[in-house]
Amino acid sequence: MQLTAGANLALPNSDVMVKIKTSVPSHLGLDITAYILDASTSKVRGNADMIFYGQTHTANKSVELQESAHKSPFETTLHVNTNLLDSSVGKIALCATLDGQANISALQDIQIELCSHNQITATALVNSASKTEKALILAEIYNHKGTWKFRFVNQGFNGGLQPLAEHFGVVIANEPTPSAPPPPVETPKPASTINLSKITLDKSRPSINLSKNDGRFGRIAINLNWNRNPENAKKPSRFNPFAKTKGIDLDLGAMIQFKNGHIDLVQALGKRFGQYNAPPLMQLQGDDRTGASSDGEWLYINGNCWDQIERIVVYTFIYEGVPNWASTDAFVTIQIPQQAPIEVQLTESSPLGTCAIVALTNTNNSIQAQREVKYFKNQEFLDQHYHFGFQWKAGSK
Repeated sequence: MQLTAGANLALPNSDVMVKIKTSVPSHLGLDITAYILDASTSKVRGNADMIFYGQTHTANKSVELQESAHKSPFETTLHVNTNLLDSSVGKIALCATLDGQANISALQDIQIELCSHNQITATALVNSASKTEKALILAEIYNHKGTWKFRFVNQGFNGGLQPLAEHFGVVIANEPTPSAPPPPVETPKPASTINLSKITLDKSRPSINLSKNDGRFGRIAINLNWNRNPENAKKPSRFNPFAKTKGIDLDLGAMIQFKNGHIDLVQALGKRFGQYNAPPLMQLQGDDRTGASSDGEWLYINGNCWDQIERIVVYTFIYEGVPNWASTDAFVTIQIPQQAPIEVQLTESSPLGTCAIVALTNTNNSIQAQREVKYFKNQEFLDQHYHFGFQWKAGSK
């Protein structure tokens, strides 16, 4: 069923996905956000009701955002389970915003698909060329007299992500404007505000220092995502020159050194998935070998034990596929509670199969995040460069 603006239909069941597909120019960033709105006020009940790149799901996974790994083609999915929503929720607004000065007309037409049980129930199309705004309210999932429905909205919104979020009642933490001299004491931001800033570590800004008064950072979530690149599907893997692959398979890993000198690592190769509440205090959440997950691979680090950790080097390696980093569009996002998300993109190309992405160093119980993006033949050569001192042998997944 093809929907026009304003058209609606009842959801086929309580568990649905909304897919947003388009193509984004390389110099722009497109953000998909969802706002969980109170039935009586049509505003968020708190900042936990804004789902975006810095907060990708609710606590019970009733609403979950799976972000696109690349810009062309761009595909992001919103997963909603209405049975898990609080009874006070009346609507979920699904929106899109562009960063910078460009407006929606810079995109290709936006295709929206409502899916249930992997079947497309309805589609809708946004004619991007006709849009002069920086933001769009794409669609709504709403409760009408006890029945959950989907509506294609296609409504432009003047302003970017911050005014859109404020329109739905989100309280934004404003970044202080630099001045000279700086104030002697910085007033802490209220805990009820949300930070929309996204920190990108690149050559112009390779590092950042993050601190908390108690040195306890909570769960540090590191996500690796990439373009699986089906064009490489017929090329041989480096482990089997005669086998056909399913595209590039990146694996996430990390080496850790503790304050007491102990070293350890986690990676899927060798089935070293680690554990969260005991050494090595970090754990891989599975291994996306199929490339089917748009969520990529996750590594969790126990930041409440940061005072025990000296340093961590996060890396990735091409387990399957030709080492062609430029075609992976790979990036790592570091999410730390009450901190702006940190993103590191693997922009350089190399024929080598392993890449050190970011180093996290304990500096007086703060986290010094340093962009690395250095390439090595394999993990053993990476280890030698960073002087951990592991004993290496051949392994498999």
